[in-house]
Amino acid sequence: MPIFGFLFFIVFVLSVSLFTINCIRRYVKTKQTFHLKKLAVAWILPCILIAVEIYHHYPITKERIVGLYEIDNDFYSGPNSDWQKEHFSFEITQENNFLFHEKLKDGSIKTAQGQIEWLRQSPPMLFRIAMDTEHALIDQYPALYRGNRKFYYVFQSKFGNMFYRKVK
Repeated sequence: MPIFGFLFFIVFVLSVSLFTINCIRRYVKTKQTFHLKKLAVAWILPCILIAVEIYHHYPITKERIVGLYEIDNDFYSGPNSDWQKEHFSFEITQENNFLFHEKLKDGSIKTAQGQIEWLRQSPPMLFRIAMDTEHALIDQYPALYRGNRKFYYVFQSKFGNMFYRKVK
């Protein structure tokens, strides 16, 4: 069956290419816009197929989740959001460790550790955070929100909702 799809693709590309060359040649000879209109109609389907492929949904796998997350202050801008972005971040490691980094008043970084427990083994990979000691800013079950290519996590905390997006 895959060979049929490949052959169909080759025939489709060749036919659209030949039709395009023919329309351009006729337009150059006659200068009639009718040939350009036919060309535009012929390219509607390929453009739609290209757009669908470009914005194809990417599943959220463990490899995409592992990394460093910071506050995304595009949701709520202002001094409070900027302060949160400067002071809080977290990291998920390959070894299923959860590291919550908090910048203290003296400039040092305090790190709270926990473990990631994966709730499912297929995309979208959902997890639970099991902390060594409970923390007021860490939601045990963070909410995952996703689009076609991007995703972010929302933690319910004492500050309200905190929006984290992956940066590395």
